[in-house]
Amino acid sequence: MSTRTTQVDDLRLVAQPSAVPCTELFVRLILTDWSLMPMLDQVTNAAVRLVGDVVDQSSPSAPAFVTVRLQLRGDRLVIEVDDDLVAPDPPRDERIGVRPGERGGRTTWCELALPGGISAGQVRLPRRGDRRTLVDEPVSGEPVTADPQVLERLLNRLSTWSE
Repeated sequence: MSTRTTQVDDLRLVAQPSAVPCTELFVRLILTDWSLMPMLDQVTNAAVRLVGDVVDQSSPSAPAFVTVRLQLRGDRLVIEVDDDLVAPDPPRDERIGVRPGERGGRTTWCELALPGGISAGQVRLPRRGDRRTLVDEPVSGEPVTADPQVLERLLNRLSTWSE
């Protein structure tokens, strides 16, 4: 089995209750992109549990940051959750564990077998060109701002998911 990482996508969030539905959306988007929808429930449950643990342990007045990372490696999909919390390392299992983070904190991870015995190299990945913003960049050098009404609707919707 090759341990070479074939594909990686990640999302950085603040460890607030809204991080859980954001994680669900992120997993759905990435698994759709990678054509791995048969794994949706399994990956979503694992990622939400790992992110939820960080949210539960984080102080509401000074929340931690959490990064959710999905990787295709060998015959596995690897879920990693980085945070800046300080916690003792639990016992390490072959397919799930915790290790110290690169900049303090920790990385909690788990591995899930890809369906049907396929390898990461056989997963149909999207074709991605150069990433460009969908918003025209101003010639004047003024920063591009988001529409406050759109942001308010988005935040309101996310807050109802965390209740």
